[in-house]
Order: sequence, then C-alpha cells, then structure tokens
Amino acid sequence: MPEVSPRPPNWHNSSCETAEQANCKCDCRGAGHQNDLLKRASTCPDAAEYAELENDLRKVFGGFHRNERDVTTYTRSARSVPETKEIPHLRLTVGKGATWFETLLVDEALHTAFLLLARASLRLDDTAREAQGRYVESVTKSAIDIVRSQGPSTGSVESHVWCGIVSEYLASMEETETSTPHPENFADIRYPRKTRGRTPTALKEVGEQGMWHLADNFETHEHVPRSRRIELLRLVGAATCPDLWSHSAAVRFCLEPFVLAAAWPPKNTTRIAIPPGFDQLRLRWSRKKNW
Repeated sequence: MPEVSPRPPNWHNSSCETAEQANCKCDCRGAGHQNDLLKRASTCPDAAEYAELENDLRKVFGGFHRNERDVTTYTRSARSVPETKEIPHLRLTVGKGATWFETLLVDEALHTAFLLLARASLRLDDTAREAQGRYVESVTKSAIDIVRSQGPSTGSVESHVWCGIVSEYLASMEETETSTPHPENFADIRYPRKTRGRTPTALKEVGEQGMWHLADNFETHEHVPRSRRIELLRLVGAATCPDLWSHSAAVRFCLEPFVLAAAWPPKNTTRIAIPPGFDQLRLRWSRKKNW
C-alpha cells in the first residue's frame, strides 16, 4: 500500500462530521461527513439516546411523509418543496414532480436506514456495540487521511470521492450476477435524467488506497458479524454521500439493499421508500444508463 502523504495544516474541518447539510467545503472529500450520526447509530445504547438520535435525524432529513403528495410534513431543507396549490396536479414522473418524488425516496430511505441500525444496536450488549463503533470509526476516520485533498474542496463533485469508493467496494462484494451490469464509473455524478456526468478527479489518485483500506478493515474487524459489517458499510457510503439523488451508484449499492431486505421498512418509519418506489427509481434512472 502506498504511503499516505503528510498531513497539511488545517487538514480537516471537524465540523463537517456534525454537518446537517451536504455542502461541506472541508478537504476530507466526504469521508468525514455526518460521522457523528454514524457513530451514534452504530453504538446507540438505550431508549433515551435513541430518542435524541431520532430527533436529530428528523432535523436533518425531515419527517416521514404520509404519501408522495404530502407537502405539509417537514422536508429536508436542501430540497425544493412543491407549493400546496400545485401538488394535486403535479406529475410525479417528469420534471419537478419527478425530482420531488425521487428526493423523497432517497432521503427517507437513508433516514430509515439510520433508525434500523440504531434499533439493532439497542439489542446488543456493550461489547458488541463497542466493536461496531470501532469498526465504523476505523473505516471513516482513517479514510480521511487517505482521500483528503491538500486544501478545501472547490466543488461538490470532489466531495463524492469517498462514497464512490465505498460504492465500488460494496459492488465488488456481490456474490451473484445481476441482470444490470455494474457501472464503469462508480462516482459518476449527475442530474439523474441527464446522459453525462462528472467524475471526481481525485479518484485516480486515491481510489486504490481507499479500496485497500476498506478491504483491510473489513477483514480485521471479525468481532462484528459479517452481515452487520456490510450493513454498517452501506450506511457509511449512503450517509457520507453529499447528495444521493445525484449519485446513482451510491443509491444502488449502499441504499437500495436496505430497501429490498425482508424486514424493511421498520415500524413507524417510511411509507414511501419501499420496493415499488425503488422499482420506479431504477427504471427511470436506467433509461439514461444511470443505474
């Protein structure tokens, strides 16, 4: 493995680890984003901590909408909410209506995935929770040294370096053939109905190191069951993504597996981010080879 370059001054703005929005200009290229929420979900010890996490997640991602035309429930502040008067007539398959529906899907799925793993943590003993916390901490914190830039990121595309690497690693772990070929580029960032996107320039420099880092951590944290390591890594990839709506590989390899699991959705969570909705998402994004 190549050596990691020396740490530059002011190398990481740790406030991005508790950032509520994804417009962080830190040089961590996404590896540090929302680490506070990741740690709290993976080590949630009791009902009181769960309630605090649940409240904070609602502030970040919004509430769980009653249906696709519910514009009264709080929505993630980065999103554009249709006006009450237009929502009854808004087509959810094209343009503004499609964007509204698709962003609800990815935001509510990520919100629910956090709660799913926090509830799983509640059922563990202290030793198992600590092991999960060490795994998440090792995967994320150490990755900052690997994928960081020498100064603040200048564009949103560069913040997708880490989630692109995690998506590619998870895809490499798939044991069965899928009907849809894997993308050539796991960090293709674009408006979902466009043909062309942009790729972080740093991937050529740090991609191999990032993949090695993930493989090494996955093998060495044997105290966490393999299935749970995969789930935690999926949450890492989805949560550190600046905007899942523009990163189809992160949705496909980090987020969709949660939605397709037998126990999804957990009680009192999403009514929207369920398999029929993701079937629509997959179909729409595949039309422009965005899946």
